[in-house]
Amino acid sequence: MTLSISATTIAPANIRLAPSEQKLTPQALPEAAKQPLADAGPAAVYHPSEAAQTASEPPQVTDVWVGRSESPEFPRFVDRFHSAQAVLKSAFTAFASTLKSTAPDLARTDYGFTVEADGRLKVIDKAGQLSDANIKRLTELLNGSADLKTAAVTFRNAAIDMTDAGSPWSGSGMGYYSLTNENFAKTIDLAPLFRTYDPSDVKGGRERFFIIQLTYKGERATAETEQAMYARRAGQAY
Repeated sequence: MTLSISATTIAPANIRLAPSEQKLTPQALPEAAKQPLADAGPAAVYHPSEAAQTASEPPQVTDVWVGRSESPEFPRFVDRFHSAQAVLKSAFTAFASTLKSTAPDLARTDYGFTVEADGRLKVIDKAGQLSDANIKRLTELLNGSADLKTAAVTFRNAAIDMTDAGSPWSGSGMGYYSLTNENFAKTIDLAPLFRTYDPSDVKGGRERFFIIQLTYKGERATAETEQAMYARRAGQAY
């Protein structure tokens, strides 16, 4: 078979179609086809999925506590904290020096101390070196030093003020914690803040810093503790 191809356009034999004279009329459906059509079911049945039903349920709302913003007074409270720390360091150094001469057996122990809710100083025997009698002696000596006791209470109050003024989202991260008169004694040991430690003593070294003690021993703040803090400070310019 030979196929010839030419670039020459070949005109159609007839470019116009004549209309048909035939008329189209609707035809009734034959009786034989009516019943099968009536009996026919749907081509597909839609069954909604479980996910589609769940999507129609009302959304659940969850409140998430993100914490307060940092107080504009925070820098002032930080300065006050450092001033109170310097005064307490001087008072503790003087007390430790006196203790070496008056009770050298107590001075040689790795004792700690803190401030209870009522303002009294409490001995911390974390190394287990003190008998009950020696804890009582040391407690009396600590509370008998007016300068040390006053400086310790002032430091506690300044530390609480600084923590309350902080925010979880600031560089200090103070707002992550709730520090109060009631939980201060379980959180902060004051003696390590002013002692010199061997660099190889990692545990003792980390207790030299207030923020580190607060981080690993402090009570985490919640929406409830934050509201309690605001209630406690009602009436204060903050």
